[in-house]
Amino acid sequence: MLLKLILTMAMLLPTTAWANDPTPEPTPSNTLEWDQTPVPGSESWNQEPRYLVPVFNISGGSYTPPPEASLGYGGWAIVHPGTGYVHAVIVASIEYYYENIGRMQIEYAGCPAGCLLRFQTMASTDGNVVGLPSSHWNKSDQTFITEEFQSNENGSTKITRKVTPSKTSSDEVNNETGLVTKSVFTSSQVNGLEVKLTRIQDLFNGEDSSVIEFQDWKSFTYETSSEVSQNLASDVEVELISEGYKIEDPQENVFVNTINNLTKKVIKFLTGLYEK
Repeated sequence: MLLKLILTMAMLLPTTAWANDPTPEPTPSNTLEWDQTPVPGSESWNQEPRYLVPVFNISGGSYTPPPEASLGYGGWAIVHPGTGYVHAVIVASIEYYYENIGRMQIEYAGCPAGCLLRFQTMASTDGNVVGLPSSHWNKSDQTFITEEFQSNENGSTKITRKVTPSKTSSDEVNNETGLVTKSVFTSSQVNGLEVKLTRIQDLFNGEDSSVIEFQDWKSFTYETSSEVSQNLASDVEVELISEGYKIEDPQENVFVNTINNLTKKVIKFLTGLYEK
């Protein structure tokens, strides 16, 4: 989930020799970037043109903050230009971005001087700002992504969180409106079969949909997770009966017993009984 930030901003001291900053060896890639200087739009802030030796010589292009970044204070990610990794998120304004030519001018949170500033989240009307550190900057659509993996004897789960800056605090109250969470739970096998649950939670669009796919059998789609918990078992039973299976004593039918056990795994996961 998003991490709340305190609405304070430390003044960062400028450096005079960017070329002498500690510079990790970047991984060559045409998907990564370094800022072109001067930053486009900096002239509107009466900034002197400032040409610096690039800290990371990686091809890419310039970055222009989205319009939402001009609405006041917000969360700004500190991004390593060689890896795209977000080392931290600070509370700052668009003025701070242009005053510093779009970069951190000192080492911060383990990211060397020259790391990029990228707008991540808008503040809510009460002044609260949140951020998603330990994420990765996706230059192609200007979003931030994290991935988390969990597993035990019941199965494995991959959780992907994606933040779209322009959608954060879209209701001016909830900071997490720009966060989309995709959870993919794949059960351990029962008699050689498994079930996969894909759940999408998108507060901006009011979505909490789930798709359950039984291996080599049926799939079921629901608009809310509560519908899964309430209806999946009965919907599975209807499908089994329609195919001619006798469900009165599932212990006598290996396939029916297998599907029922897989169904229980899905419901257990969604109702929070799945042990992490």
